[in-house]
Parts: sequence; C-alpha cells; structure tokens
Amino acid sequence: MTPILILVAFLALAAGYFAGRFTARAATDARSAELQRALQDMQTQKAVAEARLQAERVQAAETARRQAEELKKEFHAIASDLARTESESLQHRHTEALRALLHPFDADLKRFYDRFTEGNVAMRTNIEQLIRQTQTVGKQAEELTRALRGNTKVQGNWGEGILADLLEASGLRIGQEYDTQVNVKDEQRDNYRPDVVVHLPDKRELIIDAKVSLSAYVNYVNAEDEVEQARFMKEHLQSVRKHIAELSAKRYDKLVPGAIGYVLLFIPNEAAYVAAVSSAPDLSMEAYRKQIILINPTNLLMALQLTYNLWQSEKQSANVRDIYASAEKLYNKFTLFAESFAKLGDNLQTLTSSYEEAQKRLTTGRGNIISRLESWREKGLTPARSMPDALLDATADDDEA
Repeated sequence: MTPILILVAFLALAAGYFAGRFTARAATDARSAELQRALQDMQTQKAVAEARLQAERVQAAETARRQAEELKKEFHAIASDLARTESESLQHRHTEALRALLHPFDADLKRFYDRFTEGNVAMRTNIEQLIRQTQTVGKQAEELTRALRGNTKVQGNWGEGILADLLEASGLRIGQEYDTQVNVKDEQRDNYRPDVVVHLPDKRELIIDAKVSLSAYVNYVNAEDEVEQARFMKEHLQSVRKHIAELSAKRYDKLVPGAIGYVLLFIPNEAAYVAAVSSAPDLSMEAYRKQIILINPTNLLMALQLTYNLWQSEKQSANVRDIYASAEKLYNKFTLFAESFAKLGDNLQTLTSSYEEAQKRLTTGRGNIISRLESWREKGLTPARSMPDALLDATADDDEA
C-alpha cells in the first residue's frame, strides 16, 4: 500500500473518528439540553408545587383556626347554656332549701313582729301613762314644795315619812328591831319623844331624829344671782345649826337607857344635806362635838342595813347557841341511855348465867330432876302434860355423854 493510500486511509479513519465523536457529542449535548430543560421544568413544577403546598398549608391553618374559633364559640355557648341551666337549677334548689330553712324563722319573725307591735302599743300606752303620772307628780311636787315652805309641821311630817320609808326598806321590823315616838322623861319629868329608837344587839340603842331645813334651801335653789344664793345659803346653814343645837340640848343619849353616845340628825333632803356640808366643811365636826351626827338618806340606809345584818348575825349566833345547848342536852340524855343500856347488858349476862345454871340442874348430872321425873313416867305415871322436847333432848345428850 502506498503512502498516499495509507494517508488517505488514515485521514478517512480520522475523519470518521472525529465525525463519530462530533455526532456523539452533538447527541450528548442535545440530550443534556433536553435533560436541562426537563430539570428546569421539574424545578418549576417543584416551585409551583411548593408554592401551592404552602398556600394550601396557610389555607388549611386558616381553616383550622376558623374551625377552632367556631368550636370555641360553640363550646362557650354550650358551656354558658349549661352553666346558666345549672345555675338556674342550683339557684332553684338553693331557693327551695333556703325557703325551707327560713320558714320557721319567718314564722318566728312574724310572731316577734306581732309581739313587738303589741309591745310598742303597750309601751306607748305606758309612756303616755308615765307622762300623765309625771305631770301629776310634778303638780304634786309643786304643791308639796309650797306646803313644805309654808308649814313647819308639814315639813316635820314629811321628814318622818321619809325616815319611815328607809326603815321599812332596810328590813328592820317596827316593834322588833326599832320603835317610833318612844316616850322618855328627863330629871324634871318632862316628856320627850325621839322619832325613832333602833335597837342594837347587846341591848344598845340608836336614836334617830328627822329635821327638815327646806325653806331657805328652796329659796337658795331658786335664787337668780350669786348674792341671793349666798344670802339664802347662810339662812340654810343657820337653820341646820339651830336644829343641831336643839337636838343636842335634849340629850337623848342620856335619857334613853343603853343609848350610844351620839344621836343621828337625819336630813331627809339629799341635796339640802350636800349643799350644807359643802358650803360649811366644818359643819359635821361642829355637830359631832355636840354628840350629833349629821346623816343623809343614803348613809342612813347603809347604817340601817348594817344594823339589819348585825341582827341577822345575832340570830345566827343565838341559833348556834341553841343548837349547842340542845346538843349538850341530847348528849346528857344519851349518856343516861348508854348507862341504862350497859346495865341491861350486865343484867342479861347475869340472867343468862342464871338460866344456864338452872338448866344444868334440870338436865345434867346423874339423877337430875328431868331424869327422875321421866323415870316416874316410865313407871306408870300418867300426867296430863309432857316435858318440852328441848329439855328431854338436852337430858338425853347428857346421858349419852
């Protein structure tokens, strides 16, 4: 083969090789381009699918949210209906239970209201009566004041009446623990009558005399200025001092046997007493030096109650003494009984010994009386009566022994 043919063949082979490679490459490029387009299409479809999926997700989430909201609203509505229904039912039950619980109270409240209404009517009636009584008492007080201011005898009777009320309130008994208007005589045989003599234990006597100093005091209370008050208070103190001097001069403490060393000057008006001792602080000591003790209703009632308690203690002591004396008498009587009882015991012992000795003589020993008498019976004696079995048994036992 010539070189030209070889060259031509080589070129032909080379051309065929490169042509084949070119054709294959072209096919490859076309396939690659097709695949690239397919990939782009797929990527586009993927993007579209992802976008559609995202949109569907958003739509599904929104749908789920709306459904959840609707369900929530429905649930709230149902819950509200249930709660309202249950609340109404519960309220109804509670109302019924509360009505049943409060029914007795309702009845009690009605009865209380009725009684309250009745009480109001009665209280209104009582208040009206009290007002009328107060007005009446006020008029009577005015009349009493006018009477007391103008009549010394009326004043004295009024004071004695207050004293009598206090004595009754204390529990003391007239004729027992106290007496009124007791007549006593002095050395000149003149008669005196203290208002009250209160009897104390141990035969002591407490003398009380009521003295009313009211006219000047009423003027003092009704005075319109300090000058008048001072003038009427001076008159009031003069009246009290006059009563002190007169009562001291009577010397009741010397005339009444057993009287304590002082006489109680009773001022029945509390305010008049307070005004006097407040205006003249030395007034009480001045009276005391004359064996007079000034006393007001409050302190007198306390003194009388103390006297009542003293008498109660005295009665208890007397009862104790009586019980003690009775116990002594009972003890002495019981001692006599015990002595008699002891003698009776001794006599019983002596009698028992004598009985046993007599029984021995009847039933014991050979040739005792019972045996001899019974031997006569065995020999044909036919008495109408028989010996007691106890004696026969005792005799038989002794014989066997």
